[in-house]
Amino acid sequence: MKFFRPASMLLAVMAALPSHAGADDRARVTALADRYVEEFQKNFPLSYGFSGLPTKRSDGVDLNSPADIARWQAQLAGMADELATIDPAEFATAPEWVTWQFLDHAFKQARLTKVCRSELWSVSALGWQASLSQIAGIQPVGSDEARAQALSRWRAFGPWMDQEIENLREGKRLGYLATAAATSSTLGQLDQMLAQAPGESPLMEPATRDGTPAFAAEWKAVIDGTLWPALKRYRDFLRDEYLPHARQSPSIAGMPDGRECYRGLIFAITTVDADPESLFEIAQAQVEREHKIAVDLGRKLYGERATDWKTLGELMRADPRERFASTEEVREFTQRTYERAEAAAARMVLTPPAGKVVLQPFPEFQQASAPGGQYLPAADDGSRPATYFYRNVVDDLYRSSLQNVILHETLPGHHLQIQFLAEHGRKGNHPVSRLLYFSGPGEGWATYAEDFAQELGLYDSDRDYIGRQMGSISPMMVVDLGMQVKGWTPEQATLYLQEGMPMRPPQRAAQSVALISSLPSFVLSYPLGGIKWQAMRARAEQELGEKFDVRAFHQVLLEDGMLPFSALEAKLDRWIASQ
Repeated sequence: MKFFRPASMLLAVMAALPSHAGADDRARVTALADRYVEEFQKNFPLSYGFSGLPTKRSDGVDLNSPADIARWQAQLAGMADELATIDPAEFATAPEWVTWQFLDHAFKQARLTKVCRSELWSVSALGWQASLSQIAGIQPVGSDEARAQALSRWRAFGPWMDQEIENLREGKRLGYLATAAATSSTLGQLDQMLAQAPGESPLMEPATRDGTPAFAAEWKAVIDGTLWPALKRYRDFLRDEYLPHARQSPSIAGMPDGRECYRGLIFAITTVDADPESLFEIAQAQVEREHKIAVDLGRKLYGERATDWKTLGELMRADPRERFASTEEVREFTQRTYERAEAAAARMVLTPPAGKVVLQPFPEFQQASAPGGQYLPAADDGSRPATYFYRNVVDDLYRSSLQNVILHETLPGHHLQIQFLAEHGRKGNHPVSRLLYFSGPGEGWATYAEDFAQELGLYDSDRDYIGRQMGSISPMMVVDLGMQVKGWTPEQATLYLQEGMPMRPPQRAAQSVALISSLPSFVLSYPLGGIKWQAMRARAEQELGEKFDVRAFHQVLLEDGMLPFSALEAKLDRWIASQ
């Protein structure tokens, strides 16, 4: 317990009072954020559209040419220089402090990852091709102007994909290459997409939703005459020209400035500045902790037969309760898990959100390579609900490996985090706090939420919570770091995942290795972020003792959006002192 003398408390209060200089700086921060949001919406209208914030227009695509990206980076550098002249300590309790923190990390992200030249080797199973059906799902239609903007946007995808091809050609020339595994995985997705007739594709959804025959004909002409040929050109380029030269090593160390890039990506994605070597040890220790939790529970469930991690995995896989009989059973299980979590929302935060989640399977072409689940926020204008996309490949699913994913993506995970911010975020916060999403705090929250769900009794049984440990992404963090800094081969990484994630079909391990190597450091945001959230909670519990209220703890750290961890910890310090 910390004690504060009255004099120090008075000084703290006086420091928080507005001054003329502080007011001027707050106005400058807001002006910078206004400019950032305006420029982001103009340059990345597709990415902006997924934020849920109101959009001015829906007829553009995200910039992707090296020249445009360099211009954007120069803009950010100029804004970063201006932000650096403002001391946020002068207004630490004001909404502008939050704005400053978001902008600061966004600018640091851009500066530290500029060396990566990611646009020149961007090929991944989670790449733009996997998002097309979701882009179609949120495309506004329903009026003459909206229909005209929709047609304009989707016609622009043809030249946009051609630019992607040119980017990859330039990357090949300069030594920036995606992995062969990621390229092959992406080719598999494209082949599945193109095996459909254009008129039967999920990309026809805007025409179905709009219901206007004339627009349906125009839309089909764009999909048939512009998008499909562009997808084929991209697919053929990857297969015939790119794959033979793609990178065989999973590590980016051999690319220009590869090690510097990896360190920058870790900070950009997790918001934690740490040496990759030390993170490797942290990841291994986390895996050991999860193994112990699972084996201890397994002995209660299966008796002395559950002697170790490997044996427990064999027992779980052989358990007839683990399999689904049909896709309908997967749907019912998902619905029931979500509804139970929703009923417990008042135990998660002080003011739970009212917005609900629509549950929907991934499109067929994406089912084989999709993640376990994916959350899409609702739009502020009510044009689309929050949606949870899930896998329903019955032969590829174990029951206990699914429940934690549902809880991660809906409640108390991403839906609580994002919908709570939309409905109950701190008044006066700038929209930038909802536009910018930092994966370390964001995915870390949802990973922490998987364990918090156990406290709330949201798992069907101990077997399902064992499945949470066996489905943990911590082994993927070991693999990412192992490939990037320890020289692991894809074969080593695949074997490690097969042993470390026993509730997944063995063939999925190779797919995961391909995905991890295509997005270096991305998976670190889950376990590392979860560890940071657990540490913040443990500190608050220790210092506050009986005064600690987990709902208030969650409320105060979620009300400003997914701030970088340094800012969340500063907020936590102030909150603990205020209690």
